[in-house]
Amino acid sequence: MKKVFVVCATGIATSTMLRVKIEKFLAANQVEAQIYQYRVTELSPSRLDADAIVATTSIPDELHIVPVVNGLPLLTGVGEQEALQELLSVLKQSNKEG
Repeated sequence: MKKVFVVCATGIATSTMLRVKIEKFLAANQVEAQIYQYRVTELSPSRLDADAIVATTSIPDELHIVPVVNGLPLLTGVGEQEALQELLSVLKQSNKEG
């Protein structure tokens, strides 16, 4: 099972919206994933056991050890499908089991 961290500034409303969209999209593409919501300040390199991060805020360089997908298109709708496809591609390339 894949792990996706949805990261925004507060970890509440925005990440919840993204989580719902991502869950529906991944289910429709038969990708089993656990989605976790975080504030960017809650993350540290030692805590990144995810296959991907979907972020609506700037992610510090030290956290780029995991692929980061821009989550803003999931909020605006502009480029939404491209962002979701990028996430799908990242998850399919990930060999991590977990």
